[in-house]
Amino acid sequence: MDSHEAEDVVKLIFGDDPPSDWRENPEFLQYLTELGNLGADRLAVEPDTIAHQLTSVQGSTQELAFSNYKTFIETSECSADIYTQLTNTEKHLQTLTQDMPEFLHKCEEFKGKAAEISCHRKLTSLTLSKHTQLLEILELPQLMDTVVRNQHYDEALELYSYVTKLSRKQPDIQVLEDICRNVKNSVKLMLQQLLAQLRTSIQLPQCLKVISYLRRLDIFQENDLRLKFLQARETWLDSVTNAVPRDDAYIHITRTMEVMRVHLFDVVTQYRAIFSDDTFSMDQEGHPVPCDNRLLFSSWLSRKIEEFMKSLEQDLYKTTGSIETLLGQAMYFGLSFSRVGFDFRPMLIPVFERIIMRQMNQQLNLDSNLKILADSFSAVNLNKISGLKHTSPIAAGQDDVSQPPLLLLDYPPLALACNHILATLNTLRLCAPVSCVQQVTTIFQQYLTKLSQQILTYHKNNKAAWTSVQDEGFKKLCSVYKSILLPYLQNCISVVFSPKHLSEISGLSVSDLRAKNLSFLNFEAICSDIEQFIAKEEPVSVATPSVVVGDQPTDYVSERLAELTIAVQSPGGRVSELNGEANKQEPQELDSSIVQNTNTVVESVEVNVATSEQSNTAPETNMEVETTDVVDDSINPEQVEKDIVENTDSVDSETTATVEETN
Repeated sequence: MDSHEAEDVVKLIFGDDPPSDWRENPEFLQYLTELGNLGADRLAVEPDTIAHQLTSVQGSTQELAFSNYKTFIETSECSADIYTQLTNTEKHLQTLTQDMPEFLHKCEEFKGKAAEISCHRKLTSLTLSKHTQLLEILELPQLMDTVVRNQHYDEALELYSYVTKLSRKQPDIQVLEDICRNVKNSVKLMLQQLLAQLRTSIQLPQCLKVISYLRRLDIFQENDLRLKFLQARETWLDSVTNAVPRDDAYIHITRTMEVMRVHLFDVVTQYRAIFSDDTFSMDQEGHPVPCDNRLLFSSWLSRKIEEFMKSLEQDLYKTTGSIETLLGQAMYFGLSFSRVGFDFRPMLIPVFERIIMRQMNQQLNLDSNLKILADSFSAVNLNKISGLKHTSPIAAGQDDVSQPPLLLLDYPPLALACNHILATLNTLRLCAPVSCVQQVTTIFQQYLTKLSQQILTYHKNNKAAWTSVQDEGFKKLCSVYKSILLPYLQNCISVVFSPKHLSEISGLSVSDLRAKNLSFLNFEAICSDIEQFIAKEEPVSVATPSVVVGDQPTDYVSERLAELTIAVQSPGGRVSELNGEANKQEPQELDSSIVQNTNTVVESVEVNVATSEQSNTAPETNMEVETTDVVDDSINPEQVEKDIVENTDSVDSETTATVEETN
């Protein structure tokens, strides 16, 4: 029966759930073959036959088990015992097999240790015989540590040399290596002590001794030794400078300069006394390259000076003390280093220039001051200043800049601008670098140009509401700005930056300085925005305003001095004509403060003013008589003019005092 037929037979017998391993069971396959050979009758009775055989087999089995059950039990127990013993025996054999190599290894170790113990016994006997010498050698690290801590450096160097030689002779002995290592640790402590001494305030003899010890240690090369010396002295120098209190920037920088000048010079002296300026060779790509030892020291000194310059600039930004004092001290510091070939005074100039220009910008403060100037235009009384006539102090030969023109008090924006620039010049006065003259001039030029722009803006914003009198007052403001304020400020700038001095330094003539705007303001550029409001030619006169009395103005004698002289020399009718002309003049509105502050004149002038007032109502003949009676032939016109000028000056002084008290 082939496999396909066997599967069909199994499927007929068992259906869809046949035994899982019937294909591997040969008896099952044999029985299937027998079933295939049976006939139909035999197959019909085959189930009964199988059932009968099964019953017979089960009965025989039960009878056999019942009669021989003790034998079965003993056999089972013996089998289990034998299995257990065989298993234990197998385990012991495996353990023995695993432990046998280790046992052999332990035997070899025991053999080696026995040989080693024998060798150590021999060495111990030899050590006992050399005990004294070995004890001295073993005590070398302790002895070295003692002499180093007691700063007996000569003995320490001898012990170090001896241990080094001993270690070189016996490089493979562990004890000597340990001794050498401990001695080297003591040498490191000695090195730290020597370098620590260089970080203290020591003098030149002690420095020479310390450097000699460092050279005998032979730890550093020559260039490394120079570097270590500079690093140690720098650490000490930094500690000294850092100890200076920083509460007050002015005190800090003055003391720092003093400390740096003294101690840095000592370090330079010590270095030059200890080390020479010989060149040395360095291997670079297999080729010796000569190097100069001076480069190391110069670079170090340059770095210290740069650090000082940074500290100086930082303190200068914070200080409010005298810059000229600090400049003098710093210049002396730089000059002292010229003895060692390192005069760094030129490096100080840019620092102080920046500080001075910063102080100047803070003092002038364009943004805030220009805002103040813009607000000050509200205090300008154009009606008042329209009738004022002033003499330029420059035109009158008054070159004294210690007293600003008092007439600027009538022009608040111009007075404020004058105060701002004068305050700035006072800041620069004691310490004014010549190299900053162009920057200073440019800043003043910009400030005054912006003032001109503000004046123009003031005119544009208010001209629509102005009367002719106010328009005349604005023109007077522009004229005073150009003819009085600017020349006065130019004189002040020339006092701080003298053109003669600048010409001697630069080799330029005064005209060249003016062309380059060096300490000279460019009036035309400043006034370019308001040039249209400035008269081309204005008469130079000393005048006071006319005072309104009733409905008619009264002219001051100072305005009609020439006509008054003619009237005095030819009495009888000329005064009446003058007063008649006065009646034809158009009256002007003046501020009441001007009337109050201009009531002081010479007695003869008062008489003539009274005569002029009476002429408004008296007949012409009476005026002639009264004038003739009042005017004396003995009046000297030159004396009258002198008295008028003196009294006008006194009036200006009183006006100035009144304004100052009000402020």
